[in-house]
Amino acid sequence: MTWIFVCFVVLQAAFCKAEMENEIFVYSRSDGSMTKLLQLEHKLLSSLEVMAKDMQQKLNMIKLYQLMLERKPLRSPEKQEEYVANPLNAFTLLRRLQQDWPKWLAYLANQAKMEEMQKLLEQVPSEKDLKTAIEGLLRIESVYNLETSHMAKGMLLDKQYDSYLTTPDCLVLADTLLNSTEFARCAHWYRTALRLYKQPYDKLFSRVLGLKRKKLYRKYAQAIVNEPDVSHTPRVAGIEPGWQEMADKITKNLVRDASSDKIALMVDKYLAVDEKVFIAQRAKYKPRPKVMEKACRGLWPERKTHNLTCSYVNKNSAYLKLAPLKLEQLSSEPLIQLYHDVLYDSEIAAIQNAAVSEAEANRVKLNVNHRIADMSAMDVPEHSELHVLNFALGQGAATKACRARSTRLATVVFYANDVDIGGATIFPKLQLVVQPRRGKALLWHNLNAAGVLDPLAKHAVCPVVLGSRWAITKCIEDEQRRLPKTLCLA
Repeated sequence: MTWIFVCFVVLQAAFCKAEMENEIFVYSRSDGSMTKLLQLEHKLLSSLEVMAKDMQQKLNMIKLYQLMLERKPLRSPEKQEEYVANPLNAFTLLRRLQQDWPKWLAYLANQAKMEEMQKLLEQVPSEKDLKTAIEGLLRIESVYNLETSHMAKGMLLDKQYDSYLTTPDCLVLADTLLNSTEFARCAHWYRTALRLYKQPYDKLFSRVLGLKRKKLYRKYAQAIVNEPDVSHTPRVAGIEPGWQEMADKITKNLVRDASSDKIALMVDKYLAVDEKVFIAQRAKYKPRPKVMEKACRGLWPERKTHNLTCSYVNKNSAYLKLAPLKLEQLSSEPLIQLYHDVLYDSEIAAIQNAAVSEAEANRVKLNVNHRIADMSAMDVPEHSELHVLNFALGQGAATKACRARSTRLATVVFYANDVDIGGATIFPKLQLVVQPRRGKALLWHNLNAAGVLDPLAKHAVCPVVLGSRWAITKCIEDEQRRLPKTLCLA
């Protein structure tokens, strides 16, 4: 198996080795795998149609669920990939398969097609997979400063998409934030979940999925009274003093001990407030964006590039005299260079195809390593390891400091596709943002002139909002002092 040079590595490198050892497959980290989940859900929907003929008593519930999931035909691989590239579609698909469909199985017990559905459900995502998807969507919300209610309607960065979230989707996000004691954020998700809890789906949520409105009311009330600063919550007329004017004295016990009617009275008054009021209040008290958030939101000032140059590279090998590389220098200290049109469509196709022949894999690997040697003017072994990274559904990599005695001389990132929204490589200390564009390659030096790690070379990857991010990375090591290999985060 040593001939396989494309190791599908997703999200954070720290998880890769452990997952391979435990043979844990995480669907949400690859759009290619997500299309399999979409096909799986289509099979389950087909089974529902057959079962409906044998279930006159429960036909209404089934039809409601079919109506909720109704969408245009997605028969072609391109349409399927486009569908799951939207993070809202990908998240809701994962959550439904992991949480809703097993409940449907229990609800439809002893019916026709039961055995077939049981086998299909053996393929559903794990809890770990759902957790990854939840974290990804919440990361998108936080990093890009998105409004909860807008996301639920399918709006991402002020653009409307053909997607939406349901009450169960919003509830699982709210519960995650509540368990993390992020009360202000979870309050918005609980309120959105309740606004979507309406006819004709309220019976479906209650009877099939076990999501009782009273329980949602209580959770929202708990989030409200636990917010760290209630001045950030809009004033709501008609709420008795114990709920708002004396909110600083309200405890969890008050919500726990209050009757359902009293909880409903309070929550209904909040739900009657126009969502625009909550959005305005939230915007007023939002914290200042962090460095990475500024970069990903496009808030950094435009960089001055008058000292930087664009040129052709034709000196590092005889081949370059015939086909020089197009170079754009982005920084001189540390050296950061962007090469244009250096990865070909045929190579991208071969790298993404796990079933490629050994001969073809070795040929592409050899060519890419030669190209890296030409770009970097460094010694790169012809068959040295490359890594393929695929980020999707809110994935990215936080800035990580390299080891104090790192032997990594330089890093190269080949971008294998355009990313619709997000996925940029950023250098926080330089305020430099590089958008992933198919066929381009980014090269930077990790060590300064003294041979020690350059803090200016620390980098991160913005979360992917729409689409997926394919990249081929190579860490050029000092073979004289080489330590055990670590994975590039790029």
